[in-house]
Amino acid sequence: MNMPAATRTGDVGRPGLTGAAPARPLRTVLSLAGAEAALLLRSMLVLAGLLAGGAVVWRVIWTSEPVWWNAAWQIGYGQVILAASVLAAAQLTASRARRDGMRELYDSFPVSAATRTLAHVAALAGVLPATVLLACASVALTQARGVIGTPSPAVLAAGVMLVLAAGAAGIALGTRFAHPLAGILGGMVLFVLFTQSYRLLAYPALGGLPWLFPWTIPDQLGSLPGPLAGYPPGGAHALELAGVALLAAVAALMVTKGGTRHRMRLAVTAIVAAAVIGVSVAAQLPSIPTAALNRLFSAAANPTAAQHCTTAGQVRYCLYPGFDAVLPAFQAPVSGVLSQLPVRPAPVLTIAQDTSLALDDPPLTHGHTRAQMDRWNAELQVPPPSTATAPAIYVTEGDERAARFALALGTAEWAVNLPAENSPVNPAGACVALDQAREAIAIWLAITATHASLTRGPGIQAVLVHDTQVVVWIYPGEYDNYTSAPGPQTTVAGLLLAKAMASLPEGKVERVLGASWPTWLNWHTTDAQLAAALGIPMPSVPVPASPLPPGTSPPAQAQNPLCT
Repeated sequence: MNMPAATRTGDVGRPGLTGAAPARPLRTVLSLAGAEAALLLRSMLVLAGLLAGGAVVWRVIWTSEPVWWNAAWQIGYGQVILAASVLAAAQLTASRARRDGMRELYDSFPVSAATRTLAHVAALAGVLPATVLLACASVALTQARGVIGTPSPAVLAAGVMLVLAAGAAGIALGTRFAHPLAGILGGMVLFVLFTQSYRLLAYPALGGLPWLFPWTIPDQLGSLPGPLAGYPPGGAHALELAGVALLAAVAALMVTKGGTRHRMRLAVTAIVAAAVIGVSVAAQLPSIPTAALNRLFSAAANPTAAQHCTTAGQVRYCLYPGFDAVLPAFQAPVSGVLSQLPVRPAPVLTIAQDTSLALDDPPLTHGHTRAQMDRWNAELQVPPPSTATAPAIYVTEGDERAARFALALGTAEWAVNLPAENSPVNPAGACVALDQAREAIAIWLAITATHASLTRGPGIQAVLVHDTQVVVWIYPGEYDNYTSAPGPQTTVAGLLLAKAMASLPEGKVERVLGASWPTWLNWHTTDAQLAAALGIPMPSVPVPASPLPPGTSPPAQAQNPLCT
């Protein structure tokens, strides 16, 4: 007698459930993974992380002049944001059964808990489009911004791997803790771990340990005059994260029930993951070779010796190898100033790149002797040469667009014979061009060359010059140190007169300046004389409000030198 089909067909290891065909494990995992991946891809948490990560990348890339050995790591900042949101979303997914009170219902399905967890791990493929989209869009943004160098595929891949590792950690967390707060806290811990660990671990005794936490990027990485092989260790970061992702997946599967064979497989996989992490850690801890650091600090301490120089007109432009793309950004403000001069100075002006490289990065110099460190530090402490016979303006690496006004002002100050800081005629630091017409002319030249509106208003403060209180102007970007040897401290009087000059027809100002150019360059010629020659009233200078209460004596102030 034939048995009914419903009683002939049994479930996979579950007696009493009939009517289903024997399930194939791989097909079941893939089917469940596809459904879960679609849910992850549509998750509002993942979408919010993608948008927030993109905003972070835009903020750090678009506001600075990017170099790929720094920008690739800055893209990782956006991936950290996305990874935190993926961790929270994965935790919600893995804890769904217990959180919604449906554990018994899920247990009645012809699919084991181990199979469902494995499907959750495989479903992390659903976040791949988001993380790859973020990486590709960030690369496109960086290229559009005008980047120097070439990207590191290992660093970009490590960003993708970080998101997958965070998702696996979220699943492991969800198998143990059902409350949604667990995922939120996990995401916050990840964010703090990957954004603050460099500050927490940046001590010389720790050596290269901070690099075990990817995206603990130091601020001065963008100050390197070129890529430094093996620093930071991008490939090792990617390998480390791959091991973390694998270990987190094993931790998630360990919670589920299984036989001895299942446990053995997981144990072997955990050993492999630990070995991968160990190898990557070992690759990140060695010191950078002394020869490589010798070349790096030599290029930073003596820029023009390591740079390629090009002469155009009376200006010599020196750039580090690979930085040819920034030459137009240097030439535009300089040419704008020189084109307005009635008479150009005789000496050739050098515009060179400089770096703000320092020895305050333990992973960069760990493992080297104190004597070697002292030698490098002494080499870096020597200021760039800037003499009357060989004038030079050193522009630090950074946002060349934002440095345009500082570069134009430095060129104009050179053109009107205002001394630069640390020059033989101005060794004591930044002097003050008190009531000197040439200062207003220099600011006017910079404004017209760069079309700067300076609408944000001046930052002002009071200083003493020959016991006279002078209100000085902090121009936008002055404290960003775009130039290594800045010129005099500009005064508010000079700024206001220069802005009044900018409101006049350029031809009129050029005729007045050209008629008596040597007179205007004399440091005894006053702002009032220039204003009278232009037929405009001398602007009144505001006095900064005193922060001291009435009747309180101001503290003693250091005297600032007078530009002569």
